[in-house]
Amino acid sequence: MTRCEFLEIIKTGISKNNYHLTLVNAGQNPDYSYSIGLTEKFGFELVVAGGFISIEDNESLFRHVYNELQSGSKIDSKFTLSGNKYYLDKVDPSWCKKLMLGVYDYYNVDEILAYQIVLENRTLDTPLMLHPTIKDDPIWKWLDMDWNIKVPKKSYVITDIDSLKGKTIVELMRWEDHVWEMFSGPGPDFKEEEIRIVPLGTILGIDDTLQRTVNLEIGKGLWRESKDSDWNDWE
Repeated sequence: MTRCEFLEIIKTGISKNNYHLTLVNAGQNPDYSYSIGLTEKFGFELVVAGGFISIEDNESLFRHVYNELQSGSKIDSKFTLSGNKYYLDKVDPSWCKKLMLGVYDYYNVDEILAYQIVLENRTLDTPLMLHPTIKDDPIWKWLDMDWNIKVPKKSYVITDIDSLKGKTIVELMRWEDHVWEMFSGPGPDFKEEEIRIVPLGTILGIDDTLQRTVNLEIGKGLWRESKDSDWNDWE
């Protein structure tokens, strides 16, 4: 895609929806998304990073916050959508320059102002972007580093939302060369709405004790009692 084609897509999105929403599937980083075109209306753009929400939920969240701001809600307002509470936090420029390149390109500027939409009950893959980026951040380091783990870069993990909030993963299974299941309890006990699919790099960033399990043979499983316990083979 040429730059002219890229800019035309953005202009079309802004004309149709009042802003263009850029969705980025960042490989082994958590997905993120950001607006282009709100600067004229509000003086800033919006960004969501991590959180493992679906594309449809992501679009609904941006639209909801946009409508609230358009109707006069303040920056420090609390927003509620589908029972979940969100707030806005100012984004440090170091995050803007890593994640929101399309905004810089569209406006042809060196500086932008952005606010992060943050879920109050956030998962650990959601950075607090008020603070500057950290070198070798365990979850977001793949923005700067080449994938160097000896499994396919497309590897992903089927897990539960409690694991993404810090609860210890106690059982896992490798089904294919790039597919794992990792749960904080018995897998069959989790309801569909509690299941998430995340990059392997993200789950390893949350719990580095899982590093030793990435070379598990396909079709094999492990379990443990706690984070400090040894892994045991499934019989």
